[in-house]
Amino acid sequence: MGKQLLRWLLAGTFVGLAIGAVIGLVLSRFIKLPAVESLTSYRPSAATQVRARDGSLIATFANERRIPLTTEQIPSVFRDAVIAVEDASFYRHTGVDPKGIARAVFRNLLSRRTTGQGGSTITQQLARTLFLTPEKRWDRKVKEAVLAIEIEQKFSKDQIFTLYANQVNFGHGNYGVEAASRFYLGKPAGQLTLPEAALLAGLPQRPTDLSPISNPSRALSRRNHVLERMFEERMIDAAALRTARETPLAVDPHYDRNPTAAYFIEEVRRAVEDRFGSRQMLEGGLHVETTLDPNLQARAESSLREGLVALQRRLGWPRARRNLQVEGIGDLHGWRDPSWSFLEWRKGELVHAVVLEPREKAASLTIAGRSAELLLESARWTGRNDLTRIMNRGDVLLVRLGEVRPDHTKPIPVELEPEPRVEGSLVVIDNRTGAILALVGGFDFDRSQFDRAMQAKRQCGSAFKPFVFLAAWEQGFSPNETIYDGPCLLPDQSGLPTYVPLNYERKYFGTITLREALERSHNASAVKLQQMVTGDSVIDVARRLGMKEKLAPYPTLALGAFEVTLVDLAAAYSGIANRGEVAEPYFISRVKDADGKVIGESRPRVRQALRPEVAYLMTHVMEGVIDRGTAGSAAGLPGNLAGKTGTTDDYTDAWFIGSTPRITCGGWVGRDLKEPIGRKMTGAEAALPTWIRFMKPYLEALPDSIRNEEFAVPTGVVLVPVDKRTGLRATPACGNDVLLEAVLAGHEPPECSPQMHSIADLGWLEQLPYYTPRPNEPPTTAAAIEAAFSKMAGQDQSRKAGN
Repeated sequence: MGKQLLRWLLAGTFVGLAIGAVIGLVLSRFIKLPAVESLTSYRPSAATQVRARDGSLIATFANERRIPLTTEQIPSVFRDAVIAVEDASFYRHTGVDPKGIARAVFRNLLSRRTTGQGGSTITQQLARTLFLTPEKRWDRKVKEAVLAIEIEQKFSKDQIFTLYANQVNFGHGNYGVEAASRFYLGKPAGQLTLPEAALLAGLPQRPTDLSPISNPSRALSRRNHVLERMFEERMIDAAALRTARETPLAVDPHYDRNPTAAYFIEEVRRAVEDRFGSRQMLEGGLHVETTLDPNLQARAESSLREGLVALQRRLGWPRARRNLQVEGIGDLHGWRDPSWSFLEWRKGELVHAVVLEPREKAASLTIAGRSAELLLESARWTGRNDLTRIMNRGDVLLVRLGEVRPDHTKPIPVELEPEPRVEGSLVVIDNRTGAILALVGGFDFDRSQFDRAMQAKRQCGSAFKPFVFLAAWEQGFSPNETIYDGPCLLPDQSGLPTYVPLNYERKYFGTITLREALERSHNASAVKLQQMVTGDSVIDVARRLGMKEKLAPYPTLALGAFEVTLVDLAAAYSGIANRGEVAEPYFISRVKDADGKVIGESRPRVRQALRPEVAYLMTHVMEGVIDRGTAGSAAGLPGNLAGKTGTTDDYTDAWFIGSTPRITCGGWVGRDLKEPIGRKMTGAEAALPTWIRFMKPYLEALPDSIRNEEFAVPTGVVLVPVDKRTGLRATPACGNDVLLEAVLAGHEPPECSPQMHSIADLGWLEQLPYYTPRPNEPPTTAAAIEAAFSKMAGQDQSRKAGN
């Protein structure tokens, strides 16, 4: 009797469905339903893709991460898996599956509620996703069926499946099979294996509950169910089923953020949103081509991190940045650091670790679920002999990985490193185009998203001096000419003659060449030179080279007392290295819409800011900064390099900007709050080492023809051997104190006589007959000398910009 009742119930259901379908088709013209025709031009919301200059994908911006595929691009193994588990009669029904609906109705009657189990074809799921709400109501099911029948009438099965495969939710913000495949498996959908395709095909039923990241056991069970359905539908044989079932999940989530380009990507995101709006950026499927060089970016990121860690070691142990137990996080094993998503597990890698049990001679730690051990020997540099005096349970420490063994049962040996309290930034610019090839805005993007390369405005100290000397070259000065490096009284900002520029060494050097004044970064000479050429001329040069911030012609302008951004300063230096042609820095080269049409493009914007001969004089002198001056620690690098150090009052900011004929790399080190970095932390001590860390491998990797490329000597410049002390044309009496100096044609110096060479040793300006004081040169007075040395004695901690 029970079986007969069931047959009558099923028969009634079939009849009801048939009648309902006919009525639905008639009512669809009278009830308000979405227009299925809109699918003809339907385009699913797609993520904006951001690519590096080599075409590699570095980021996506989206509310829903989606990368649409064409019908031909969807792998057959995935299509078979979906059809097997979701809608085995997909290619036979006309939108609805009566048998499936009957099964669903029967289950609902037995459970006395609407369970939503089964019954919906792939076409119905598509209709619900695109046009309806997910609420479980009978009227929605009727609309869903009517829409599915209409969709089947107007679109082919392949078109319907393509829409479904691009639209469906796979969890963790990924929509469509391509985005899901890249996220869960790190590969395009076209490379899916059978077990991988089955895994993805099983997710749309309940993306959150079946997530292989959050619930791997459920995901494995669901994957195997899909494989069994494929076997039942004769899509795979028993051997393939057995092999696929034995394959582990092997899920490796790939998040959008590039671990070595976070600051760069954030600048791109802001620029795209400002230009095209949030909706188009998040849903429009834009293609953004950037100037980023992935190799240089990775090197810049590593150089800055390692440089700041090494600097913090010199400054001393700063203690742990945070403690999880103090923050109320009791599950130390379950806590995850954001950086762990990008771990490569290679020896020497810097990574955060959580202290589980500190002991006197050794400490137990955990890193992304793996155990690690830190011995006291690796922490001796802190000056402590007991690890419990350095760390507490729950501390998050920065460590360096030792040998990572395949055996997960043995702890990984690690060495203690200090997480820097200082910050830094690095930018690399193509001299000829202005393209930003690499940009790092801080030690750790997860720690602080503030971009110190493009957003921070800081005093640049002596890194501003080249603008002073460029103004002098434009007014006819030459690097070989001399100036008297001595104290002088100058007006302060209120106009009173109270300002006396102090040299970093706290002494003065008498008669020196302008070359030596810049190579050794003597403050008194730079300020006096600015007075001679006028502050307005210096500001004019800085403006032409792209300096946008507020500047005023005070004497302290020469010493970088005004604030600038690293990217602007580096771009100005790149213009000097590029024969006076300054290129406006940019990081987005082209933006295309989803159809591939160019809707935004940045072409190099280059202008002649300086005469080529003037720019070359500056470059030639800045080569000497590295060969003989304050940046002498970089003299051993291969290739031809020019640059300048910069330090501000009380060592709060350290800079080094340096160029090759092709690129310019600028670096800044300091603290976010204007506080001293540390005692004697000049540009040469704090910033230059990071610059060297970046440039050394970069230069060594270049072909010889590029690495040995020289700064081209322009017409109008002659190279003359001169005596280093007097700046006059060298003679045999000069001995070895000779260098090849660049001077403007027609400004060649006279020969240096033995008498002049001897007098120069005395350092007295008045005894040099070839010297003629320039207009506006500040006089050296007894009052100035007294004020200067009084200031030196009374203000030992004061530094008016240094090296």
